[in-house]
Amino acid sequence: MAQLLIAVNLTRRFVLAALFFVSRTPFARASRGRQMSAARQRSAEMLKSVIHWGCQYQNVDLGAISRSDLDLVVIDPSLDDRARRLVTKAECEALKTKPDGARRLVLAYLSVGEADTKRWNWPVAWLRSEPDWLGPENQNWPGSRSVQYWNSEWRDLIYNANSSILGTILDAGFDGVFLDRADAYGDWGGGPGALDSMAELVIGLGAKARARDPGFILMLQNAEALLRHVDLAAAIDAHSKESLLTGLHGFETPNTPEDIDWSLGYLREIQEMGVPTFAAEYISDQALCREVKPRLTKLGFVPFFATKNLDQLPGAECAAEN
Repeated sequence: MAQLLIAVNLTRRFVLAALFFVSRTPFARASRGRQMSAARQRSAEMLKSVIHWGCQYQNVDLGAISRSDLDLVVIDPSLDDRARRLVTKAECEALKTKPDGARRLVLAYLSVGEADTKRWNWPVAWLRSEPDWLGPENQNWPGSRSVQYWNSEWRDLIYNANSSILGTILDAGFDGVFLDRADAYGDWGGGPGALDSMAELVIGLGAKARARDPGFILMLQNAEALLRHVDLAAAIDAHSKESLLTGLHGFETPNTPEDIDWSLGYLREIQEMGVPTFAAEYISDQALCREVKPRLTKLGFVPFFATKNLDQLPGAECAAEN
C-alpha cells in the first residue's frame, strides 16, 4: 500500500536515481506544453479546482463521504473483500455530488507494481499455484508481493484483459485511478529498462481506460523519476507526493533539505507543464499541521493530512487546518 518503511524509501530513492542515469531509453526533460482532448481538459479543470481531498482505504462510510465537503476522494473499489462487496455504479455516482450540488471527483486506488495476494482481485488459481513473476513479500504488508510488472499476465490482471481490475473500476463509474507503487522499478535492483517498463504500463493503462472514457483521470503517486519520461508526463493528469516535508526519518520528523530538493527537482517540472500536484503528509500534531500546510501550499501542492492507516474520513486529522 501507500506506506513503506523509511529505510526502504530512502534506498529506493538512490536506486531510482541510478536507474535514471543509466537508462538509454526515452527519458528526458518533458516538454512544457501538453495536448489533451476536450474531455481530458474538462477533467483537468476539475482537478485544478480541488481544495479538500484525501484517501481512505479502510472503515469507509460512503454516506459520510457523500456528506463531506471533499472535492476529491480516493477509495478502494472493494468495501469488503470477504463478502465480495464492491462499490456499485449507483454508489459511485452518488459520491460524485457534494451536499451543495457541486461535483466531486471519485478515484479508485490501484497498485500497479505490487500484488496483494489476499485481496479481492487476486485469482484463486494463483493461490494454488503462484506465478513465477511474483517477487519477495513486503515485510510491512503481509501478503503483498513485488511483481515483475512487465509480465503480460500481470498487465492482463491490471488492465489488458476484459475482466481486469481496471475494467471493474470503469464498470463502477469511477472518474479515474490513483496509481500506487509505480515506484516498484526500485524493487528489482536496477536495469536500464526498469523505468521504461513502468512508464509503458502506465501509458498503456491510460490508453485502455480512455478508449472507454476519454476524460478518465490518471493520478500518479510518488515515482518521481518516471516524470521525466517523455510520454509518461503527458499521460498523467495529476500527481500526489507522500511525505514531501515530513516523515522520511521518523513520524512527524522534518525531512532534510536534500530530501525535499530531490523530489522537487522532478515535481517542479510537471508543475511548469500545468499538471496539478497534491501532497499527503502523515501528521496528527495540530501545531505541525499549521506549520506544514502553508509551506505545501506555497510550493504549489494541495495538501492532505492523514493517519498512516488511511482509515479515517479525510479531514479528520488536522481538522482545524483542512
